[in-house]
Amino acid sequence: MNKKFTELAKKSKVIVIKVGSNILVNEKHVLRKKWLTSLIEDVQKLQKKGSKIIIVSSGAIALGRNILSKKKLTNLHEKQAAASIGQIQLSQQWQKAFAKFNIQSSQILITAEDLNERRKYLNIRNTIYSLMDLNVVPIINENDTTSTEEIRFGDNDKLSAMIANALSAELLILLSDVNGLYTANPKKSTDAKLITSVEEVDQEIEKYIDKDLSEFGSGGMLAKVNAAKLCIQSGSTMIISNGLVNNPLGNIHPTSSTWFHPSKNILTSRQQWIWNRPIQKAIVHIDEGASKALKKNSSLLAIGVKSIDGKFYRGDTVSIHYNKKELARGMINYDFKEMDKIKGRKSKEFSKILGFVREDEIVHKDNLVNSR
Repeated sequence: MNKKFTELAKKSKVIVIKVGSNILVNEKHVLRKKWLTSLIEDVQKLQKKGSKIIIVSSGAIALGRNILSKKKLTNLHEKQAAASIGQIQLSQQWQKAFAKFNIQSSQILITAEDLNERRKYLNIRNTIYSLMDLNVVPIINENDTTSTEEIRFGDNDKLSAMIANALSAELLILLSDVNGLYTANPKKSTDAKLITSVEEVDQEIEKYIDKDLSEFGSGGMLAKVNAAKLCIQSGSTMIISNGLVNNPLGNIHPTSSTWFHPSKNILTSRQQWIWNRPIQKAIVHIDEGASKALKKNSSLLAIGVKSIDGKFYRGDTVSIHYNKKELARGMINYDFKEMDKIKGRKSKEFSKILGFVREDEIVHKDNLVNSR
């Protein structure tokens, strides 16, 4: 292993590794068993250095598609059927591969809804911590069979970043079919140059993203860079590296991969959880006075609300806008019907208007996250 990577790994108590479908499965939709063995050799080396390992693995749909002899899955229900078949094989293959090294693995299937609800989120986190304490390697995947189009993660890049955040992992590794982020699509352009180090995901970085999707998986470079945004905000390092080679972790090198470095403005785990919850186009538009108050880390009051868009309910996360730009996100204390009645009004008027007072604040400052 490269010296710089080894030093980073030694400092990382928890490492999350994401393995995509196009890495785990070959062009014939068959599992790459020799490659899988070489990956676990690398995992064992990291364990011996003191790191706890979590793997986020795609591949259920691709393997299920092979078993069903389907060249293409046309709708969500067909994909869910393939996932239900392929997930059994995927779990078995991981278990067999780890058993060769006397390492116990476990399977955890998660939906976006599980991580959006705080109680379930904390329960999942505690379960994974318990597994790590038992020296078990959790194999995590999205529960494609029960996830609906509206509440899916959409790709395991985002799931892996959310898991890394939940566990306060110091390092997230995305194994890809390319070396990392390029200035252009390396499969299309000979002028493409690898970007080896990213301090901040800004417009300069985003302009290099090729939005093409991979053949088997659901996440392209856009999904990986979005995962990087989530990851570095929680103080973690994220690496995109070529996973097609054998011993992919042992072959990570800072000159042939992309390293996203931790942000200087770090969000806590709870802030990340609030920020990453779906907002379902729920927007609260505020006035200038309220925008100044939010910038000073104050709570949002109804008197500063000008209008609302969309439907939302108590406890949902809403997007807070000023002058058509997102200023913050927060967990709201009143639903959209109640908000329509109390917007622009003082808190002392709530009882007369609604017949009750739930909270004086629309969004309490402890449940508010300003845009970075």
